[in-house]
Amino acid sequence: MLRLRPIHSSAQLDRGGFLAAHSLIRNPATCLSRSLSFTVRGADSARVTIKGRFRMASEDGRNKRIAKIASAIRVIPNFPKPGIMFQDITTLLLDPKTFKDTIDLFVERYKSMDISVVAGVEARGFIFGPPIALAIGAKFVPMRKPNKLPGEVISEEYSLEYGTDIMEMHVGAVEAGERAIIIDDLIATGGTLCAAIRLLERVGVNVIECACVIELPELKGRDRLGNKPLFVLVSSV
Repeated sequence: MLRLRPIHSSAQLDRGGFLAAHSLIRNPATCLSRSLSFTVRGADSARVTIKGRFRMASEDGRNKRIAKIASAIRVIPNFPKPGIMFQDITTLLLDPKTFKDTIDLFVERYKSMDISVVAGVEARGFIFGPPIALAIGAKFVPMRKPNKLPGEVISEEYSLEYGTDIMEMHVGAVEAGERAIIIDDLIATGGTLCAAIRLLERVGVNVIECACVIELPELKGRDRLGNKPLFVLVSSV
């Protein structure tokens, strides 16, 4: 199931703005079903409100890309153990256009946010993180499981459903004051992302947002992130 949220906009327009709004409404190629509310003030101070359901062409294109991404993700029941519905992104990677659309949607979001660090969570965060980092001019920092990094590391222990695990990052990979996003393929309970946030914030990094291709909303991982924003492309059924 896709999470496609309606976008609501409002604007106060002068007379010139009214002409632009009038043109927008008359052009079905550029607005289809987005919710807009224009409040127009004319020279005589009269107020006219124009309301309707519209959708910008750019938003329509974005939604088509998200729908294609959702359809490219394969769900495998009872893997890696009974009762688990595994969200398999390898089928998405087999389609170069859909894979590129996935990366592009993240790049479009972060290219103007002055991000200097893209932190990727092992292992599938390593697939999406590096191309995003290259496109926005940021460095990629791998967040790894224990004993995978060869240099001096800083570690963060976190809880799993049955036991604990550890996440590590190279000392010196990031600097205090840098702006970071954390990338993974999926958020379930949110424990891994929380560990990544704590690890980066311990060394003074400003974590701007977490980003995932898929969310399993029934596991309420978003709630565990507290006030840290989460950006996802699709939600599972």
